[in-house]
Amino acid sequence: MSERIKSNQLHKLAREEKDVLKEQVSTLTTQVDAANLVVRKLEEKERILQNTLATVEKELALRQQAMEMHKRKAIESAQSAADLKLHLEKYHAQMKEAQQVVAEKTSSLEAEAYKTKRLQEEIAQLKRKAERMKKMELAGTTLDEVMMEEIREYKETLTCPSCKVKRKDAVLSKCFHVFCYDCLKTRYETRQRKCPKCNCAFGANDYHRLYLSN
Repeated sequence: MSERIKSNQLHKLAREEKDVLKEQVSTLTTQVDAANLVVRKLEEKERILQNTLATVEKELALRQQAMEMHKRKAIESAQSAADLKLHLEKYHAQMKEAQQVVAEKTSSLEAEAYKTKRLQEEIAQLKRKAERMKKMELAGTTLDEVMMEEIREYKETLTCPSCKVKRKDAVLSKCFHVFCYDCLKTRYETRQRKCPKCNCAFGANDYHRLYLSN
């Protein structure tokens, strides 16, 4: 009887111990499952981080390439700008030289044109004088009449061709035509700033007093 009770007690203790162990195993299993879940999440996170890192490294490499390309382009642009500056400086120098040559040629041509015009005016005046002398000769004009005609011509030559009243006492430095000072001053003040004879434009500093000695 006592052995049976003892056996039952041992059996009960063994069952209780088994239950405790089962409960511990269950707890450990739950903990292991939780740990495995954490590990999987960490592994997933690591995978995402690896992918992100790879993407960032790729973007960094692309940006580095772009930066190198922009750097090369900047160097090329700077070189092109320097070359262009040299070309512009050379062009400006050539332009300045050409302008100087043109100015010199223009001045020379203007001087030649002025001489030619003066010669044409003198020739025309001599022709008119020769024609008058011929007419007088044919008409039997006396020497006194010829002298009087020449005096009249000289007076006409000394008279302002613009107003035909006052004596010539001013010259236009642009074309060297001669008029009375009042006519030139009036034309300047009324903005008719062109020579009455050749239409050459003139300014305030282009007409001057002319003093004819007796």
